[in-house]
Amino acid sequence: MALISSQISQAAGKAKSLLAERSVRAEIAQGNREIQQADHVLFFAEGPGQFYQLGAWLGTFERLVEDGLSVGLVLMDSLSAKRALSETTVPLLFTRSMEQIESKLRGWGTKSISYVNNAQRNFTMLRVNGPAHIHLNHGESEKASMVSNQLKAYDFACVAGPAAVERITENIARFDPSHLIQIGRPQLDALEQEGPSQKIRVLYAPTWEGDSEAMAYSSLAKLGERILAQLVTDDRFEVRFRPHPKTGDKSAEAAKAVTALKANFSSTLDPVSDASQSLVWADVAICDTSAMAYDAVALNIPLLLASNRPSKLGDGLPLEQRLGNANGLADRVARLAATGVAGQQKQLAQYFFATTEPGMATQKLNQLLASL
Repeated sequence: MALISSQISQAAGKAKSLLAERSVRAEIAQGNREIQQADHVLFFAEGPGQFYQLGAWLGTFERLVEDGLSVGLVLMDSLSAKRALSETTVPLLFTRSMEQIESKLRGWGTKSISYVNNAQRNFTMLRVNGPAHIHLNHGESEKASMVSNQLKAYDFACVAGPAAVERITENIARFDPSHLIQIGRPQLDALEQEGPSQKIRVLYAPTWEGDSEAMAYSSLAKLGERILAQLVTDDRFEVRFRPHPKTGDKSAEAAKAVTALKANFSSTLDPVSDASQSLVWADVAICDTSAMAYDAVALNIPLLLASNRPSKLGDGLPLEQRLGNANGLADRVARLAATGVAGQQKQLAQYFFATTEPGMATQKLNQLLASL
């Protein structure tokens, strides 16, 4: 039933995208938003359901423009293009024609094409000779998807730090490590610091259920109700709930659970669009094995890891920072907020990220692109 529902949703999404094409093209033309020249493009072929993957990089590419690089977005879905028009000033090209994209790239003299995922249509784009193909991904974690053999297809894979290099070279046979470029997390470079609060600010940001058992890292269905119920009824805390946008896409149980939690704890739903900014807001972050957990480490936010799957992150954290069954959660969160970031978590930041110095990750990416 969940599969049929997903197929119906996908078909409806495609229909909406087709209907929106004319208006989106008109909006691009009227706003003079189309790419005129781009040395470096960020390619995205997916619909709005996956837009968060692209959205994570928009701020970074805006800063690259400010630094003098010639960049643009190339999108193949009209609804994603429409959203990009409202969320970034970076010029863009929208088309469903791969041939048109190739012609434009030749005309622009494009030097690099960057990708934020391993979507199937990326591999059609990879036939283009000349530009360097760069995998950026949209987060750092120890999920199984982070060691895909597909990484071999790119000229370079930008990774967060030493842990990713170790993970990839240990798990992908015959991978050439010289293709890995450690840049840290550019998304964390331009965040606004939050002011003080009288309450302890807690962010619960579970990941989605994944599309297979190997990718099932989410705590939402099993622990979400207990986590939120304990915290919202305690006056010591201000709580924000930020479920992954894909939650419920593959599992009827997860869809039912997230719908119920959004209804029962509607006042806690995170109002912030930028996931990294939500982490900066928090005094304590409760996350699964996902990019949110690793970003909390990079940002020096005390982390309570909800996932019980084996990971080097979990192994490296103090025992009291691994959630387990959520018994006595409120007092544990209060203690963690009071004691701050443990030395073990600070060591993990050095292991997972090439740099956590503000501005340096964007600079490292800039240096790579400028060298092409």
